[in-house]
Amino acid sequence: MATVQTVYEVLQNIRSVDIAVHQQRCVVVRNRKAGCRRCADACTSGAISHEENQLVISAEKCVGCGTCATACPTCALEALNPNDAALLQAVRAAAKANGGVAVVACRLIVEAATGLLAPDRLVAVECLGRVEESLPVSLAADGIDKLLLVRGACEECEHKTGIVTAQTVVDTANELFAMWRSSANVAIVEKFPASVRAEAPAAFDEGRRNFFFRTKDEAIRVTAAAADAALKTPEEAQAEAARETPYVKVMDDGTLPHCLPDRRERLLDGLAALGEPAGGLLTGRLWGHVVIDPELCTSCRMCATFCPTGALRKFDEDGAMGLDHYPADCVCCRCCEDICPEHALQVFNEVLAEDLLAGVAERTPMKPPKYDMKSPTRARTMFRDILGFDGIYDR
Repeated sequence: MATVQTVYEVLQNIRSVDIAVHQQRCVVVRNRKAGCRRCADACTSGAISHEENQLVISAEKCVGCGTCATACPTCALEALNPNDAALLQAVRAAAKANGGVAVVACRLIVEAATGLLAPDRLVAVECLGRVEESLPVSLAADGIDKLLLVRGACEECEHKTGIVTAQTVVDTANELFAMWRSSANVAIVEKFPASVRAEAPAAFDEGRRNFFFRTKDEAIRVTAAAADAALKTPEEAQAEAARETPYVKVMDDGTLPHCLPDRRERLLDGLAALGEPAGGLLTGRLWGHVVIDPELCTSCRMCATFCPTGALRKFDEDGAMGLDHYPADCVCCRCCEDICPEHALQVFNEVLAEDLLAGVAERTPMKPPKYDMKSPTRARTMFRDILGFDGIYDR
């Protein structure tokens, strides 16, 4: 029977061979006032749910589809078997064998077509919710302009919520391609293209089909062989996550450690390879633009303290102080918006396309704060006054 647990306990329980958990990246672990529950909302198997402002976990339900990792803005959950890098390599290889068209399909529809498909021309995943935006953009940067996501009868599938995540990813990726004036396109389709049909059905036995989803260890071994030696393996990712302390420690500058997800780095690298974007605003789930109201702001800079990616950074120069905001690094987790004691900032999911590659920073000067953060005692007092608890010092 599922029990109500803290976010930390939930993340501990869903650690498996299929998901690596990076505690320090989770905005709710970083600050309990953060309202993000996207992993629970996206979970296709009901392993993570959100009830009465609590997370409920049934770890035995996790099927390792990776949809929660797609939904997580900070990559606190990292999909494995295959991880992002290995999946990208597998799709590249399949697209090359398929004449330059990438095909990714859900497990159930591949099973239904047993013996009818050429396994080297497509990649199967447990759910299409596993695909995220850096995959099609990286493919487009390699000259693979077409990605087809073949769906099954999603409405009848136990993972039916995954198609919602997949459609959001498709919409976001196609918006990027349009803004970058690329001919690349991603589409969700219901039928396999003729190019992936098997020419000799008898040639496709159980062992070959196991590459995709039946025997995950085998799939990882085969996929890893095609990957660059520098790529992080699922075992290495799991070990890295296990080494992380569940307690988030403050750095010397008074902020918590930052981590820009690898997916964001790959996405920006892929966009840079596509050239310069047309002028205009990008929307969608990936981006955040922080706007601060100077009349309401008390200069506590708690938003920068808890920002998981470093999109908000403190500056103290020549007697001046304030914040620098880097839209390219903002993953729209809305942690800053949730925890601001004065509701002095808002996060909009609209950014200028040209700002992403240019690494533009927006500077917000601030007046001197009421509290001296150089004093641990005064810092503790600030946390108590503003947040009602000791925050990171209450660990």
